[in-house]
Amino acid sequence: MKEHSLTWSEAIENVMLQNNYCSTLKNLYQLAPQLKPESVGLTPNRTIDERVQRDTRFTRIGPGFYALTAYLDKLPNEYNPRIKKSVVEQNAITHTFIQGMLLEIGKLKGYDTYSPDKNHLYIDKKLSEYITVEHFPQFTYYKILQSSKFIDVIWFNSRQFPQRVFEIENSTNFRNSLVKFVELQDFNVKMNIIIPNDKAKKEKFNQEIEKVAFADIRHRVKCYTYDYIEGMYANQMASKQYADFF
Repeated sequence: MKEHSLTWSEAIENVMLQNNYCSTLKNLYQLAPQLKPESVGLTPNRTIDERVQRDTRFTRIGPGFYALTAYLDKLPNEYNPRIKKSVVEQNAITHTFIQGMLLEIGKLKGYDTYSPDKNHLYIDKKLSEYITVEHFPQFTYYKILQSSKFIDVIWFNSRQFPQRVFEIENSTNFRNSLVKFVELQDFNVKMNIIIPNDKAKKEKFNQEIEKVAFADIRHRVKCYTYDYIEGMYANQMASKQYADFF
């Protein structure tokens, strides 16, 4: 008798059962196809994306992070959507997820990566495990270093100069982030603000960046949403082609 071939949903479910009832898209892309070697198809990652989004046995619990719906109560409290969280608590969780994805992407693209929030938990590991810079590079004057070392995520090039900087802003107080960027205006660095998928926040950013104080960096700062970062993270993990998408 021919052995039963797992469906894609069953393969995803098996991966999650072996991984504390949850998984990142990255792990699903790597592990689920191994359970279906005879029928992977040409676009397995797209199939996985479709299943986790549409099959009710799976629940999205964070950017690029899914769990088995039947086992949500077995997850740590911060990831269980059935446990009510304050806005501050939820913002902190999402903030760390975005940091983790940016650190992973940066490392895969060959950069050294840095974040000041080393002890924050991203999935089941501290951000420190995704950070490749042991000591903050002394690439310029002390005053600028003191400001730069508090930027949410930095990608450094091979010469230990900042190549890209990211500030993740849950609120509408963009001033602090932009002031950090102003300090780096004399460097060849690309500056990025990451915001929730909120029209009002994007409008507030547009108003803030037009202020005279930020005239020198106005055309160098790009604003992206959480959804954009999650989508690019999924594409990077799926294709293994680390394009210059920022």
